[in-house]
Amino acid sequence: MHVSFIAMPKPSYLLPLLLLLTACQGEPPVQRKTFDAYGSPVTITVQGMAAEAAQAAMDEAAADLLYIEEGNDPALPGPMARTNQLLATTAAFSAVPSLLPQIRQAQALSARSGGLFNPALGALLEQWGFYNDPPGPPPRQEAIAAILAQQPAMDDIRIDGITMRSGNAAVRIDLGDFGRGYALDTALARLREAGVGTGNLATPGAVARIGQGAELTLVLTAADGQTPLARIALQPDEAAYTVTALRRSHVYEGQLYHPLLDPASGAPARGVFAVTVFHASLAEAAAAAHALFVAGPQRWIDTARALGIERALLVDTQDAVRVTAPLAGRISMTDARLTPVVDTL
Repeated sequence: MHVSFIAMPKPSYLLPLLLLLTACQGEPPVQRKTFDAYGSPVTITVQGMAAEAAQAAMDEAAADLLYIEEGNDPALPGPMARTNQLLATTAAFSAVPSLLPQIRQAQALSARSGGLFNPALGALLEQWGFYNDPPGPPPRQEAIAAILAQQPAMDDIRIDGITMRSGNAAVRIDLGDFGRGYALDTALARLREAGVGTGNLATPGAVARIGQGAELTLVLTAADGQTPLARIALQPDEAAYTVTALRRSHVYEGQLYHPLLDPASGAPARGVFAVTVFHASLAEAAAAAHALFVAGPQRWIDTARALGIERALLVDTQDAVRVTAPLAGRISMTDARLTPVVDTL
């Protein structure tokens, strides 16, 4: 007997990833907790642990994740919004301790990506309406050009102990998918610290397997967000993060707009539908997937190499699939007539 669990996105958007979890009868007891974070359900599964201890571990993990989510939101009053206000002054200030490690890691990943992953573009995201509901029309080109001319980047931020400042008044931090991945990593770390050795975590666009947790299979979809293209099973202690043109997107006058901005143009990157990166860390996978999405099919391998990413796949807007060589042997296309392009690192 098998029990199947499918993590589906909310109706407001679709994601190019379905999750199939299979657990066989006779395995150790399974405890589950589902809660909402970042606009989607998150399900934590713990195997082989007493119910009370498992529940306590899952509650702590959920609390950590939600704490980071609340603090990271630049559109609501809180630590990140206040940090951005202070960065705009270019004066030194005492940083929020919970944000410091995230910002340092984001700086390092941004540098390695050649700036394709650039969380300093919050001012552009605000111009594009991603902090508004409804988002409204696209910004005027003059408004985009004015921000691009100031070249906001993560290396504008200087950190000395707990003191932070920006040398560029245009810097506004929005950690986006990286921040979400960091929060999920923190939850996973809390589970492991509590003694969880077998289990998994699943939410639309991000999954992680703890130890020999029940098998997880990603089903990646075509650009319509529904038609299955390929399947890949996660290995023990492996995580995967997918960025897509559909998450947090909106349509204005028939045109889709998403928050994965190209730092060169200041506009949503075009040509790619989704990128999935397999890694031990969801934060690193998310930042890398963002950078590979912006890089596009022509530059994605060079960018993966710079970021040290070995296992990734890209689906373009025409449903062509590209996969890195180390992942090629694990991918199963749902249509045998389709063959992915295998790119060598």
